Amino acid sequence: MTSDLRARHDAGRARERAASLAPVALWTAVVGRSRRHVSVDSALLAVALGVAAALRMVNLGSVGLNSDEAVYAAQAASMSGNPHFTAVFPVVRAHPLLLQMLMSPLYRSGVPDTVGRYVAAGFGIATVVLVYVLGRVLYDRRVGAVAALLIAVMPYHVMISRQILLDGPMTFFATGALTCLALGARTERRRWFVAAGACLGMAALSKETAIILLGSGFVFLSLANQLWRPVRFLLAGVGLAVGIAWSYPLLTVLAGGARSGQSYLLWQLTRKPNHSFGFYLVDVGAAVGFLLLAVIAVDLIVRRVSSRSYSWRETLLLSWAGVPLLFFQVWPVKGFSYLLPIAPVVAVLAARALCPSADRVPSRRRRVVSAVALSACLATLAVPAVAGVVSPATSGLAGAGGTPGGREVGRWVAANVPEGAQLMTIGPSMANLIQYYSGRRSDGLSVSPNPLHRNPTYQPILNADAALKSGHYQYVVWDAYSAGRSPQFAARALELAHRFHGQIVRVQSGRLHGKSGQQLIVIYKVTP
Repeated sequence: MTSDLRARHDAGRARERAASLAPVALWTAVVGRSRRHVSVDSALLAVALGVAAALRMVNLGSVGLNSDEAVYAAQAASMSGNPHFTAVFPVVRAHPLLLQMLMSPLYRSGVPDTVGRYVAAGFGIATVVLVYVLGRVLYDRRVGAVAALLIAVMPYHVMISRQILLDGPMTFFATGALTCLALGARTERRRWFVAAGACLGMAALSKETAIILLGSGFVFLSLANQLWRPVRFLLAGVGLAVGIAWSYPLLTVLAGGARSGQSYLLWQLTRKPNHSFGFYLVDVGAAVGFLLLAVIAVDLIVRRVSSRSYSWRETLLLSWAGVPLLFFQVWPVKGFSYLLPIAPVVAVLAARALCPSADRVPSRRRRVVSAVALSACLATLAVPAVAGVVSPATSGLAGAGGTPGGREVGRWVAANVPEGAQLMTIGPSMANLIQYYSGRRSDGLSVSPNPLHRNPTYQPILNADAALKSGHYQYVVWDAYSAGRSPQFAARALELAHRFHGQIVRVQSGRLHGKSGQQLIVIYKVTP
């Protein structure tokens, strides 16, 4: 009997000890698993940053600037007082000057070109970090790390962040605003909404189209109406965003450039459509990744069917992407880079779809399917991204890459064309490049004489025959890029060159549309 009681007593002691040690064992298991997960996620983030830096920094100078890059870099140079640029490139043009101000110390002297691309690439890499933070705030570390990896290799983001374009810095600040909104919704600390307004104002100072994202914020808050109160924080955020955004036009007015700014606005509002209605779906969709978009669509449909509603997280992301997508789809002018602020949303939504749920242990089959799908998505993104770095795009699509041959011809003009000579080009794109690299005045045939239909900076050639007969222009330039966009004016340029006894003084050949040995640019010296 005594031995039986002792056995029961020992068994009870053992159960009590096991119960007391259970929390310790559970904590050890959780911490061990968490540490393993943290190490994996940290490794994914490190890989994402390394890949992002390589894809955005390597081979940046293989192709010269394109027209938009030349304008922004020249604005930076004019701001710093570089005499090579001040006579042909005014500081005040169509967009704000935040990026140009940051670059201006790098363009004080000489004719540097690719140095500004490193500044733009820095914004691109920083955006990858913000995407990780956004994914972690909305979901967890794994989603953040995978989202960072996806946007690191996304051809759309890689291509644009390798160029001196305003959309890269705008997307960085816009992603910061989105992250602040997510923090405000998650923590219910409304001060984050004020920070979101400040970030959105900085995005608008990078490129004025970012102000559209105010509509995205209002749509989200309307759907998640419990976040409206107290309203003073929302009003402060909106006021800060608008106040920062309006600082540029206000300074322009004070500097005496109000009339120029109004001309730019009028021109933007009256521009003719430049692409078909399906441009964003076909061209931008291919750069973002059709497989990635398909994964997101399937995941959203499955979630909608299973839960019949989305959480505030999906509501925020879809609102942020939906408003600019709808706006620019309806807007007649469609730019390749206009939808770049949507890229972080695509990366986070795709990462959420590709990562096993964090609230339950995924089955082995689920893990295998997720790993295969993620690998396929990464492969379809990384291959064209690497190809674009090794062999930069020559499609001629504005914002899709540099302009082959432009730098070489511009430098040839600087060395061989007398100062004071002027050149007639097919369009303003090649004129910008020649002016950038050579400092010689160039004007485009295709510039409309109607002030409503042209960029106010460009001067139209009202009577090309009379201008050539009087010796106002001494050279006519034909280029394949402009000829593909304006065949009528390209034929007109060749006609004028032959009529005024044009002699070929420079032929620049190179690769175009995947074919080498193509005539890219031909310069004719003409006589009255």
